[in-house]
Amino acid sequence: MKAKALFALLIFLVFPLLSACTTAELGELGLVMALGIDKDDAGYMATFQVLNPGAIASKSSVSESPFVLHSEKGNDLGEIERRITAKVSKEMYFAHIRAVVIGEDLAAEGIKEILDYLFRSSHFRSDYYFIIAKGTTANKILGTVTPIDSVSGMKLYSAIENGKDWWAPTNSLKLVELVNDINAKGINPVLAGALIYQETEDMDSIKGLEKSRPAGLMFTELGVFNDDKLVGWLDEQESLAYNNIVGKTVKSASWVDYDENTHVSLDMRMKKPKIKVSLSNGKPVINVTLPAELIVAAIKGDVDFMDKTNLDKLHSLADEKMIDSCKKTLDKAQREFKTDIFGFGESIHRAYPKLWNELKDNWDTEFTQLQVSFTADTSIRDFGENLKPIIGEGK
Repeated sequence: MKAKALFALLIFLVFPLLSACTTAELGELGLVMALGIDKDDAGYMATFQVLNPGAIASKSSVSESPFVLHSEKGNDLGEIERRITAKVSKEMYFAHIRAVVIGEDLAAEGIKEILDYLFRSSHFRSDYYFIIAKGTTANKILGTVTPIDSVSGMKLYSAIENGKDWWAPTNSLKLVELVNDINAKGINPVLAGALIYQETEDMDSIKGLEKSRPAGLMFTELGVFNDDKLVGWLDEQESLAYNNIVGKTVKSASWVDYDENTHVSLDMRMKKPKIKVSLSNGKPVINVTLPAELIVAAIKGDVDFMDKTNLDKLHSLADEKMIDSCKKTLDKAQREFKTDIFGFGESIHRAYPKLWNELKDNWDTEFTQLQVSFTADTSIRDFGENLKPIIGEGK
């Protein structure tokens, strides 16, 4: 017991000294919150978003930017990382990176070299998200001072984390997931696309936040890849359908026009889809069952959904809309992109490994001819008995 007490006392005395050393070391580091990589005549332009701790910690009104951008050009990312030290006064510390943003032009040419650099580097962790700068550059995305979360790299990470649970079209991949999807034969990656809305002249300045409508960043579409190259975009509804099919939707929203005068808003609670592979004349056939719980969130109109006939029709319309959206998204992937983003190839591999060995080397072509059907397995749940209109026509 005496030995334990002595050990505890030593820890108590030494810890403040260790803490002081750690604080001193942190003061000498430049915390990189996000990395942006764009195409350039020199090869790459890398942008490092470095936290400004003085502005973040200030309790008074902020008069300086919460971050500083440092950019450097070159044809080798490792060389750029070292050359940037000539421009900064602190050692660059990459362990807190929240997002890697890649310019759309560069993503279309391929990102294998970027992934190889990030995967091999001992400076980076792997828990950040990859984002494509849609219609703009990574440099502009990271240079935007955003409201509430003024450090845009942190905002992008938080928006994806929140969106995964509440708004399904917003989703992306981390490093290991992205590398695995590129290396796998039966699936191709999909990454979130970010754009700048409401652009202003001072959107890269703290003064921009003084406006009631400052510039901001938002996710609207998902970028589709074939191997490591960006080949196109899914719009918002297609992105929702994609996430429904691959089982990434937790909660989302939808709506149904029951008739010309009745609009019904629905909350969605998705469950894991069931993917079944069968054979027809020696060819694989996929059936995707989409289990979901639909909650009536609001009704605009005078239809009484306590009537089972009306409720059954609403149920049927909601299922029809979900299935139709999935079919359109599949058709776009097969006809326009010619890339399996759903992992159907992996499902075939698990169910029929010998058949997959015959298909895998030519899967892009085989995928365009793959027969896929969708089935909705949904139920409608209400809040209590509020399926009648709250305010009727008469008084």
